[in-house]
Amino acid sequence: MRISTGQLYDRSIRAVLKNQDELSDVQQQLSTGKKLLRPSDDPVGTAQVIRLTEEIDLIAQYNKNNNLLTSSIAQEETILGNVTDNIQRARQLMIQAGNGVLSAENRSAIGIEIGQIRDQIFDAMNSQNASGEYIFAGYQSATPAFSYTAGASGNKYAFEGDQGINEIRVSNTFSLAMNTSGQTVFEDVYARLTGDITSTSGVTSASSIITAQSEFDQFHEQNYDPVTAANNEYQIDIISATEVSITNLGTGNVVGTEIFASGTPFNFEGQDFTIDGSVGDSVNFILQKPEKKNITETLNDFYTNLSDENISDKDYEEGIRDALVGVDNSLTSILDSISMLGSKMNTAQSVLEANLDLEITHKSARAEIEEVDYAEAVSELSKQEAALQAAQATFSRVTGLSLFDYIS
Repeated sequence: MRISTGQLYDRSIRAVLKNQDELSDVQQQLSTGKKLLRPSDDPVGTAQVIRLTEEIDLIAQYNKNNNLLTSSIAQEETILGNVTDNIQRARQLMIQAGNGVLSAENRSAIGIEIGQIRDQIFDAMNSQNASGEYIFAGYQSATPAFSYTAGASGNKYAFEGDQGINEIRVSNTFSLAMNTSGQTVFEDVYARLTGDITSTSGVTSASSIITAQSEFDQFHEQNYDPVTAANNEYQIDIISATEVSITNLGTGNVVGTEIFASGTPFNFEGQDFTIDGSVGDSVNFILQKPEKKNITETLNDFYTNLSDENISDKDYEEGIRDALVGVDNSLTSILDSISMLGSKMNTAQSVLEANLDLEITHKSARAEIEEVDYAEAVSELSKQEAALQAAQATFSRVTGLSLFDYIS
């Protein structure tokens, strides 16, 4: 086969250029640390690298979300911890206020501190995060969670938010709540359960007082009927000089009998009744509807009682009982919320650790595909340099051949 001089030059040039290109690729691999310089180098590997990079970037975003979440949890824990301290101080003052030897001035002094505690807790309930959002307002985070209306006929402290929970994704399959609604923490707290005498028949006098709140609460929770009001009314009948029977007027069932002496207290399910009457007389009492009252409303009611110089001893004592049950129920609700925050923090930390492990795995897999093996690349560089030098030397020798040189 005849090879023309032009073909010889073309082949030699292509050989030199090919070796230069391969040498350049190896040099670029060494300088960038990347084995895949273009998708055509390894189409399948390039696709895997793209997918792994997307996963790594996603995990990085999840970790940022996790940091935001833990910061939010820490802030909420701090707020609720401060509220708890304030409530516990208020409880100490309530017990102190029950001392029968306190003067009106003493009560007023306690009332001043109770008012300060109330205001501090109200401010905490309207706490904002770094973005200016109200933490306990649910989805209505642009406006305060709680409002105060001095002239309101009923409750003066009202929840203005909703029960919305803003969730943030911390992994491919897991999301956690960023906030806790003030409805759950502060608003959905039951006030003291009570039962009141509604009417009497024939008796000279009748009064009642709850002396064992937990026993009465259990009876109330087991028997209160939110649908049929008649089932919540009971009648105490004096059936002999030494005994009374208690009947549910709605069902007609006799729910108990107690030893009786006219004018002497007897206890029924945690409630003491003092009835001055005789056989055939009766007293009706009713289980009151359970009501919810947030901690600021409870403290405000107690503050009002402390400031009222004309309040009766009975009403004052009832006010203390109401306040103590209210703060205890509020403490239970807040401590439950703090416990949930702690659980959420542990979950967030566990997810973060799993994400970090997964990130390391993905990065290792990506490195196996795209990162250069320096020992192999240096060896390849030496080989390509030798090949290029050989091609250049061959080109010089071949292009230097000429018939005229031979004749001469």
